[in-house]
Amino acid sequence: MKEYAGLPLTVKTHPRARRVLVKIVPGRGLEVVTPRGFDTGLVPDILDEKRSWIERTRDRLVQAGRDLSGTLPELPDALEYRAVDRTVRLDYLDRPGPVKLMENGPRLHISGDISDRESVFAALRRHTAKKAREALLPMLDAMSRRTGLEYAALRVRCQKTRWGSCSARGTISLNAKLLFLPVELVDHLLIHELCHTRHLNHSRRYWACVARYEPDYIRLEDELKHGAKHVPLWFG
Repeated sequence: MKEYAGLPLTVKTHPRARRVLVKIVPGRGLEVVTPRGFDTGLVPDILDEKRSWIERTRDRLVQAGRDLSGTLPELPDALEYRAVDRTVRLDYLDRPGPVKLMENGPRLHISGDISDRESVFAALRRHTAKKAREALLPMLDAMSRRTGLEYAALRVRCQKTRWGSCSARGTISLNAKLLFLPVELVDHLLIHELCHTRHLNHSRRYWACVARYEPDYIRLEDELKHGAKHVPLWFG
């Protein structure tokens, strides 16, 4: 089976996997990760059980403009960090060895085996996560002071779908991909999560809290649902 539900299919074993994981990855298609020793002959049945989820997720990603063809994106010329109004130009030096990054002002030098695009994208994701931590913490602190809504801690992660979350203890988690979004969407997401420090739900009282600090929240919530269009395909 080379494809499923119109998507390129890859089945691979991971030594640390404890269960079968089915995921759709932009630029690669449908991936099934199995534990060591798992009978891959069971994969078709597993996919059939998850077919409705696969088709819904496929359609949502296609509507958002994500490439599911299984062809890796081209290497980017620049990183557009809209949240901080910054463009980082990329320079490539193809030579033997692992992929390495070096910052030089507004430019980022990438050296190593450039033909290994997966490694280049992984390095760019790590770099973006680092820059997101540096940028989002002061932005969250400023929004906390503006609203008077306090939080306990901040975590920045490279998540697949969720832009952010807030725990019962007041720990806010933000997606590193936010760095690619327009600043008004990031500001709204910060308000969204800070209001969860008061209301861990989406009740009327919660939305009243959001509206207090962002009256245009309905439009921004809708735009945030389509925020993936701002994220480059290589980020996944």
